[in-house]
Amino acid sequence: MKKRRISGQGMVEYAMVLILVVIAVLLVIQLTGGSVSNLYCRMISIFNNQSCAQTYCQDSFSSLSGSQMYQGVWSTSTGQLCSPNGGGVIFNKCSMSGTTPSDYTVALNNASLTAGNGYGIYFRATNSGSGINGYAFQYDPGANGFVIRKWVNGAEVFSPTLAQVNAPAGYNWYGSPHTLSVKVVGTTFTGYVDGVAVVTAVDSTYTSGGTGIRTWDGTVLCAQGLTVSK
Repeated sequence: MKKRRISGQGMVEYAMVLILVVIAVLLVIQLTGGSVSNLYCRMISIFNNQSCAQTYCQDSFSSLSGSQMYQGVWSTSTGQLCSPNGGGVIFNKCSMSGTTPSDYTVALNNASLTAGNGYGIYFRATNSGSGINGYAFQYDPGANGFVIRKWVNGAEVFSPTLAQVNAPAGYNWYGSPHTLSVKVVGTTFTGYVDGVAVVTAVDSTYTSGGTGIRTWDGTVLCAQGLTVSK
């Protein structure tokens, strides 16, 4: 009987130690800005020999803390980021975190356009004293299509446009939420709407840089989050 009590007590102690170790690991991950889901994904990938969809940064738009507004006054409400009147530019906190690699996928989630000529996602973008340098993937009813353009010293380069594909006939630009994303791999950039590839461009001018959002021409836009992932 005595041996059984010692064995049972030992099992409880081992369980308590294991729980404490797990808690400590989770605290370290949180304090260092890591992701529990990323850790889980990496562990699973060891066993199934599949690639892991690692998340570098998520911005839930609960506040504007850590973001930089370069044009217009953006606002957040009930977990949405909404554009200013007359157009605007904002580099979100994912761009400011310093953890964005050269290659990534950036997604603007549940973006709903209700007025104006469009919005876009900056990628591999930097803002110097001369203005923004980088690229933008644009959901662009003003151009009746999906567009990827280069930016040089704060100016959008219209000619040559890196890539432009017209929207299907009768495409409804307004009112319905869409997830706009762009996958950046080397010199190739692919734009997606709701997970469907719509346009691809190739350019080697900029090899690194952060992410942001732009609107223009009276656009009214609200979105529910931005994610930068592998």
